[in-house]
Amino acid sequence: MKFRRKMLAMLLSGVLAAGMLAGCGGSGGNESSDSGAAASDTETDTDTADGDADSGAGDTSDSAEEGKSGGSYKITTICMALNSDYWHMVEAGAKLAGKELGVEVNVIGPNAESDSATQINMVEDAVNNKVDAIVLAANEPTALVSAATTVKGADIPLVLIDTKLNTDDESLYSCFVGTGNKDAGRQGGEFIASKLESGDKVAIIRGTVGQTVHDDRGAGAEEAMEEAGLEVVAVQPADSDRGKAVDVAENIIQSNPDIKAFYATNDDMALGAYQAVAAANLTDVVVVGFDGTFNAMDSIANGEMAASVAQLPVEEGYQGVINAVKILDGETVEKDQPLDVVVLNEENLEEFRTDLEARIAESGVKLGN
Repeated sequence: MKFRRKMLAMLLSGVLAAGMLAGCGGSGGNESSDSGAAASDTETDTDTADGDADSGAGDTSDSAEEGKSGGSYKITTICMALNSDYWHMVEAGAKLAGKELGVEVNVIGPNAESDSATQINMVEDAVNNKVDAIVLAANEPTALVSAATTVKGADIPLVLIDTKLNTDDESLYSCFVGTGNKDAGRQGGEFIASKLESGDKVAIIRGTVGQTVHDDRGAGAEEAMEEAGLEVVAVQPADSDRGKAVDVAENIIQSNPDIKAFYATNDDMALGAYQAVAAANLTDVVVVGFDGTFNAMDSIANGEMAASVAQLPVEEGYQGVINAVKILDGETVEKDQPLDVVVLNEENLEEFRTDLEARIAESGVKLGN
């Protein structure tokens, strides 16, 4: 899948033109993270704002005297975790946007998606450090509502990415950028159904119970598979952990030795399911994951996993920062901004991967846990 880079270049040009006309007050401080958290050294080089034609930044020296804009912004991006390639790809997108716009971007996240307490502390630290905007992928959509309320009270723009908060109060955030997870899950379920026959047994391994992202991904796939006549024999949580997914899948296989497919709501769990399938010497089980990580791509290329519902994490992080800057510059943004997905398989894997690798290399982020 080709990324719409020309469109993004036009968007960046418009953003920066507005930034030169609008100034914002306030100042940010250096970020800190709590114990048990992973932080990435992602402070962007604000010198890129000076005459870098490739970034579309132009010369912002004149606007610097008019007020805070562009290179003076400090934006904190807080991921669900920084323990997988997926979140490092989100980091890559955030860094790309920071470099191209000449803003300082700090990317942080807990060591596990289940650690909402650390993520709440990270949000509160960002508020206390008076950052200009926060981009947040909430790892527990209910628990993070209180943190979002704190952000609103400090009059700091909050851009949600990846997952929405469990609240009806849309005033808590400025906009949402992310995948329509239920529809994307449905696409994964439809892919599995295309490989099986009515009556075949399938199982779903999902992330932490209560996380809306995994609720939706699982529900969409379950609906599609049941509509196709497949029997969903189990829906079990593995907390987005590969090791736990191995254990869950092994138990499902013991109870259902004629299982024909596993669908997992992220790629780490899908890889764990495949590990259990291989250990049981099952050769005709379809394993589909979700996220489109490099580990999953390697598995698909090796003929192991059949597919992964690939989000666009680089684009997600990128658009999170782009929208934060637009809001700081006084622009109006769309409240909901859905991103596409691609069901990666052996037929479309190579082109998708080539494009993705090029963007990550440009960002300077190194993948690998």
